[in-house]
Amino acid sequence: MRIVLAMLLIVPIAGAAAVYFGGDRIVEAVINDRLEDDTDYAYVKDTEHIRVLLCGTGSPEISAARAQACTLVAAGGKMFLFDAGEGTTKSLAESDVPIGALDRIFLTHFHSDHFNGLASLVNAIWIWGRTEPLDVWGPVGLDKVVGGLNAAYALDHGYRKDNMPHLNATGPAADAVPHEIDFPAGARSVRVYDEGGVTIDARLVAHEPVAPALGYVITYRGKKVFVSGDTEVSPVNLPAMQNADLVVHEAYATHLIRRAIPIMRKLGRTHDAQVAERTIPYHADTIALAKQAQQAGVKHLVLTHLTPYADGFIARRLFTEGMADHYKGELTVGSDGLLIVL
Repeated sequence: MRIVLAMLLIVPIAGAAAVYFGGDRIVEAVINDRLEDDTDYAYVKDTEHIRVLLCGTGSPEISAARAQACTLVAAGGKMFLFDAGEGTTKSLAESDVPIGALDRIFLTHFHSDHFNGLASLVNAIWIWGRTEPLDVWGPVGLDKVVGGLNAAYALDHGYRKDNMPHLNATGPAADAVPHEIDFPAGARSVRVYDEGGVTIDARLVAHEPVAPALGYVITYRGKKVFVSGDTEVSPVNLPAMQNADLVVHEAYATHLIRRAIPIMRKLGRTHDAQVAERTIPYHADTIALAKQAQQAGVKHLVLTHLTPYADGFIARRLFTEGMADHYKGELTVGSDGLLIVL
């Protein structure tokens, strides 16, 4: 898809070059350069490691530097996407991910910033050649969400099939296929994938009033990864984090937000202050998270879904202030495009 989109830039560039240099070789060189395949196939060919890509470290607040919630985990020759917020498709393309080969998507919950980019991703990979429907897994309520997104794109699907008849043969791939995850009575964890040595367990996390909300534990070749989704720091998350090699966890710098709220009110930004106050209780305070990660024996803690945004060296230092006093493992403030190989 990235290659085809790049063609949009070829005509003006190549045209100007041809006029200036008076030859076709420049045009051909530009075209060849633009069509060169720079896809990173290690995501599907590397069967020795778990590859974790942060493709969206943002929050509901729109950011030019950060897509909304999105984490890609590649293991056993398969790619699994956890959440698909706004900007997911662009972010994956910028990291040269072969997105047409996605095996399935897992959603954590139904706050909009965790699925804003789902429909556009499914639509894009269908247009650019995917022939099999993309399976999407998530909490109860997924049928309604995915059904609505599929319906919203129905007219677009029809127009494209009329214009490009070859798409009729792959029509079923235009829609995502929902699979709701049910938990037996009293259970907080259920296995949702077990193939080729890769296991994925969905776990109930604490994000009330959003319920159910899920995190996911991925294991492969003796390595363990926990993708938290949105959650407060809670004892219910401890088993998922226990002895994990990598935890990709949402992070809320409460100490900064509490200092910002009076300033918001002073500036007349009452609505912003109210939002900040109401979101504190059901997100993961950085200090409490550091303590829990240490208790669980987490080897590497990566912060995502950052509130407020920690862009720049000073902002990152302020964001993580005090965490090193409680957590002695490796600590990383996540950024879009960060790739971790285990």
